[in-house]
Amino acid sequence: MRLVGPSLPGLISWGVVSGIALVKSGLTVTQALGMTWVVFSGTAQLAALPLIASGASYLMIAFTIALTNLRFLVYSASISRDLRRLRSPLRALLGYLTTDNGLAIYQMSDPANRRRQRVAFIMGCNTPVWVGWQIGSMVGIGLATVLPGSDELSYLGLLAVLAIVVQMTQTRIAFWTVAVAGVIAVIGTNWSMGLGMIAAITAGIVVALGLERWARERLMSSGRGMQ
Repeated sequence: MRLVGPSLPGLISWGVVSGIALVKSGLTVTQALGMTWVVFSGTAQLAALPLIASGASYLMIAFTIALTNLRFLVYSASISRDLRRLRSPLRALLGYLTTDNGLAIYQMSDPANRRRQRVAFIMGCNTPVWVGWQIGSMVGIGLATVLPGSDELSYLGLLAVLAIVVQMTQTRIAFWTVAVAGVIAVIGTNWSMGLGMIAAITAGIVVALGLERWARERLMSSGRGMQ
């Protein structure tokens, strides 16, 4: 929990902005609260809001959210050895709580201690993130009911997302993934039905997988060369 602490101010700020966006996009306070409790993903929320506001179909909204959360399949595979023997309800709870920064800290912990106290470790890494997000979101939802409608606040969401994304682009693979996805997102800004965003997400996934495979093959070939 101590290691997660430094990331919480930015996360809470992002939650505030997301909470404001939920209400300003046309959701009622009850709907906004339900979404922030059930859809524990700021990325998914911000991806779905423009589609909800534009009246997109439920199928398109669900498909977009599924694409934005494909990374959690990779996350699940990376920690499956630690959690697969747990009971299904507990695994479901831990899956719901899993976050990008919480999982990163969990995986950097000592493997021996992690195996002995895996549930405590993953709860300690992710529960503070859940609490911080819910606090920020509920504050944002409350503020949205008293703030006048204005586009001048929209840049806050971009700053909050950038503060989190920049921390995750320290590797070459992450950098080029973000760069390619960003360029395609800009090119597809005016594409209908949110197709620009879908194309950007798909391109980012393809680039990440391709670069990871290239790095793995390069490492294997260099190992064979040394032999």
